[in-house]
Amino acid sequence: MNTDTATIFLKILYFAQLEEERGCFEETIEYPFPASPLEVYQHLREQHQLQLSPKELRVAINDCFSSWETPLKSHDTLAFLPPVAGG
Repeated sequence: MNTDTATIFLKILYFAQLEEERGCFEETIEYPFPASPLEVYQHLREQHQLQLSPKELRVAINDCFSSWETPLKSHDTLAFLPPVAGG
């Protein structure tokens, strides 16, 4: 990352299909500040060829469902949750 740009550190949690596609449950990333969950997910989707669009997911910040436009701060935990079926 460019050292002239402020960055934040984020813990990313992938659930269900996203965990399978990414090949891991969690990772920590550094991302330019300011940022929203939508910007972060679009970056990760492109970088890791994730199949689901944001319209198909829910997002949580620090264990609370949130808007895709919520401003993020360093050390937030983002969880991307696809719809799941249970029985």
